Amino acid sequence: MELSSGSEVGHPDGGYLVTEAQNVQVQQEPFYANEPKQPKSVFAEHPFTIAYRKFSYCWSLFLLVFALFVTYYDLAMGWTNDFDDLPHRSEPYMVFINIFLFTIFLFWVALLEGAQVSIVGLSSVNIESFKMTHPRSYAVCKLCHRGCNLERFIVGRQFLLLFIVFIISRLGSHNQLKESFKGFNESATVNNTYDKDFYIGDWEWVRIAELVFLQNSILLMIVIIVPGLVSQLIAADKMLDFLELPFAPMLTVALPSLGLEALGITHTAYVLRDLFARASGTEIDAKAKMPKTIFYYLKVFMSITLVVFGLVCVLVGLFTKQTNATNGKGWELLPGWAAFLVTLFFMFVIGCCEGFQIAAMKLASKSTSELKVNYKQAYRTTQTLFAGRNLQAFLVGRHVFVAMMMVLLGRVTGFARPCPDAPIDASTGFPIDPTDGNYDSECIFNFPEWFMKGFMQSGIIGAIVVVNIAQLSFRMFAAGFPVIFINNRLMFFLLKVCLFVEATGIVNSCWPLAWGLDGFCKLNPDPFDGDGDVETPAHNVIHRKKSMGIPQSKDVSPFNLDQPECEFHMHSDYTFKISYV
Repeated sequence: MELSSGSEVGHPDGGYLVTEAQNVQVQQEPFYANEPKQPKSVFAEHPFTIAYRKFSYCWSLFLLVFALFVTYYDLAMGWTNDFDDLPHRSEPYMVFINIFLFTIFLFWVALLEGAQVSIVGLSSVNIESFKMTHPRSYAVCKLCHRGCNLERFIVGRQFLLLFIVFIISRLGSHNQLKESFKGFNESATVNNTYDKDFYIGDWEWVRIAELVFLQNSILLMIVIIVPGLVSQLIAADKMLDFLELPFAPMLTVALPSLGLEALGITHTAYVLRDLFARASGTEIDAKAKMPKTIFYYLKVFMSITLVVFGLVCVLVGLFTKQTNATNGKGWELLPGWAAFLVTLFFMFVIGCCEGFQIAAMKLASKSTSELKVNYKQAYRTTQTLFAGRNLQAFLVGRHVFVAMMMVLLGRVTGFARPCPDAPIDASTGFPIDPTDGNYDSECIFNFPEWFMKGFMQSGIIGAIVVVNIAQLSFRMFAAGFPVIFINNRLMFFLLKVCLFVEATGIVNSCWPLAWGLDGFCKLNPDPFDGDGDVETPAHNVIHRKKSMGIPQSKDVSPFNLDQPECEFHMHSDYTFKISYV
């Protein structure tokens, strides 16, 4: 495209592009004196950085293999929690059930993560265009894109994912009361001390290693995080072919998510969405509006009641030290008020991570002319986010934080056993099971045994509280007020932290695994890749980069699976210099 010097070209963002040279590569200059400068990528292109990134693929893979081995060894030895949660080693049949359920749920999490990326990303694509070529994708999208089903799918999947992660974190978390059957000291009763730490054969771990990596679930977090990242990365690049994989997306993802949403547990989110939309003066998309029937209002009432009830239970449990926030080595020293503050912090972090992504994607398809004048911090944040491969790196770092917070929130909102002041069995040194009939339980509100096991200790109540208050409420606020949500230094700091986490390479095993799975399954790019007339998330990001004067690597999509390697070797350029007048 050739333009004469000084000519003006209309731009959909509401301004004009002023060209100052003909078809040459130039650097962007600040539009205003106090405008944030273009993010630099010199360090990212440094040979040392590139070499470290390549090396991180190797050591991160070894770390993942080690985490998997330790986690499954812990499961096989019966030293993890199961749903009876009794302080003795699990029976052989229970070990088999734990391993089976743990593996199935881990695989399910990966499917839920990847399928949402594909289903939401395809929402602006004409599904009739791939009806014959991708039948599974067509069937799933036809259901999930019908009416308000997309919103319902997102909300239902959010709760389903959180609850499954809660179950995984319970099944796979190490129970220090079960590990010491080799060399258990029967005289250690009241203080519950043992003469054996975690061991693998003759390799006995030091107490600090067990405390950090097992009891605080660091290795378990890695096991949960990486599979979800692999599926997300593949689905973002090849949305259609991912849904064509033989995992029955209709039965494993779409129908369970919509079915769970239909129960009404998460209908509080719709009330918040309507309130935020009215406060912001925005009109909710007609497709996203829920039919206001009598059943809708009944579900809203039930959802609000459950959230209030769950919140009261969790708060009472925290302050009376009945949750896992004050149970376990190191955690037992935490007073009730501190446990409450820790829980509040975890919920705030996961909420910010959820809302940031929504706000960023909203701003990717909106005008930036007003941001540069009135919301400079938001403009600076989005400029940094869309520079280079930062968007993809942020999504990786964000996923790490979200998964970590899910595991930690599953711990702090789940009720512990036994209840406070449970007597000690002198023959074993373990607390007596509070529901075995030997004494009256002093658990919260004197709930019966079936209720404590089925709802409080399983994590259902905690999941209802977390998904409605910490996740969906932040998402709805960010959707209604994307500029306000992101126009502050806290969100810019969160962006930097997520980019740093990704740069450490601790979960970079996701990249070689994604490349390997992509090659093994022989997945093809989406047929509309590079078609500017099809509005996909990648197209919106490319359009935003151009409007902000941020260089875009040639022939590399923002969500390209090979982007980490291509980015350092591809040339970036501007079509012309951009200035708003």
